[in-house]
Amino acid sequence: MIDDLSDLAARLGRHLAEQCVDGLPGHFGDEILTEFPAENRSSIGLALAELKAAGFVVLTPLMGPSLPRILTTYELFAATDAAITGQDPTSDAALLAAMLADDPELGHVPALEARSGWTRRRLNPALGLLLPLFHSGRKRETVQNMYPTLGFLIGNDEILKLRRFAREHARR
Repeated sequence: MIDDLSDLAARLGRHLAEQCVDGLPGHFGDEILTEFPAENRSSIGLALAELKAAGFVVLTPLMGPSLPRILTTYELFAATDAAITGQDPTSDAALLAAMLADDPELGHVPALEARSGWTRRRLNPALGLLLPLFHSGRKRETVQNMYPTLGFLIGNDEILKLRRFAREHARR
């Protein structure tokens, strides 16, 4: 998917993902202008619009700053991490989904992290891709900055969704 973007949008997307050292979505603003000094505000704005259209960032217009507030998404990691970290968050999410389906007690994310043995930079993007499988009442939505969520409540419906996700997204 990143290959469908302009060169600047692809470089900008990779740069944003590289700055998110914990694998959680990151916030960015006008500092992007100084990190890409050869580009002007207009070209960066167009590249950001491309990233937004691809679902890789959320843009929030602000009064005053030159650029909108930029929030990266887990989809950005899914598109760039193979090149950045050598890991594929979608395949990793399939592995986590299978682990969760086989042992719902791993719905406590610190236990899942320990079982996987992965760094947070690898774990968090994969875990973030699983969030849509759970209704809001089935995931812990506490404010913290370690994981996309602290845990899941996994019942039969979630086990079926996790198994389906694991099948559909397993590394081939």
